Amino acid sequence: MYRLGWRGRAVLAALATVVSVVMSATAATAAPSGDGCHFAPTRQQWVCQAVRPPGSGSKPGPKPPTSPVTCSWQGRVYPCNDPALGWFDNQDGCYYRLASPQPVFDPNLWQGHQNGQGAIYAESCVAINRFAFVWQQSSPAGPPRNSPVQLAQQAFATLTLPKPVPPSSPSGATLPDGRAYTVVQVPTWYWTTPASYQPKTARAAAGPVWAQVRVTPVALTFAPGDTGSTVSCAGPGDVWTSQAGPWAHAPGGCDYEYPQSSYGYPGGQLTATYGIVWRASWTGSGGTGGAFADVTTTATTRFAVAEAQAVIVK
Repeated sequence: MYRLGWRGRAVLAALATVVSVVMSATAATAAPSGDGCHFAPTRQQWVCQAVRPPGSGSKPGPKPPTSPVTCSWQGRVYPCNDPALGWFDNQDGCYYRLASPQPVFDPNLWQGHQNGQGAIYAESCVAINRFAFVWQQSSPAGPPRNSPVQLAQQAFATLTLPKPVPPSSPSGATLPDGRAYTVVQVPTWYWTTPASYQPKTARAAAGPVWAQVRVTPVALTFAPGDTGSTVSCAGPGDVWTSQAGPWAHAPGGCDYEYPQSSYGYPGGQLTATYGIVWRASWTGSGGTGGAFADVTTTATTRFAVAEAQAVIVK
């Protein structure tokens, strides 16, 4: 039999047309509350059935962050927001979503609190397979003002990530007409300056709440500008020098071989695009943390791809 993963089980529990929730109570007996909740004396528990009419859904909650962010609990990473389960709480590893419709007020269901105080939330503790309705004074999860998630986004926005700095000429020389060039069917090395390939950090704080972002370059990409696919390598690449010889491959794998010349392209040149892929992660107060989507900064350069027998350097 196929077994659903934790998210599949959680979504099925959250999206069921009739959600049966068992809640503890202190009262020994009670009449039906009129909203599908009744006290079961033999079980000493409140049993609630929250019925959602077809087409109904939960009330709109806070919009998720504009950047994909993850949360964590006990070393495992979870999405901070799930459309079906709600917002993740890093303090207890559970998702919370405002129950809609709310059950009719009952002191036992509201755990002794007054009518109008707090609300009932669907609690989905996927890590321990616990799914219930619980009373909360306010939403226990979500991106409140000046949350670590928001501060991480603010810190990330302050960073200016460097673009790659392509070489003036892959071959280190120019053709008689002044065009930078490389040669067909030999490894064309690509690289950027070491200074453009350094980690960056930023920090933001609001009182005791803080977040720090670290952005690290993880790859240098090279789109050759011909019909070939983009290639990449780890690190900033190595500068080609004549001592390496024309047939040597770059030590870190940062090279590409052009199969034919750039004859027929505008100006007899190709436009190659260099890119640095940046990976961002963050840590924050309260044991929070997560990651942002990778960002790529780019720069272009133009050069000719010449036949070896046609090369006469200046």
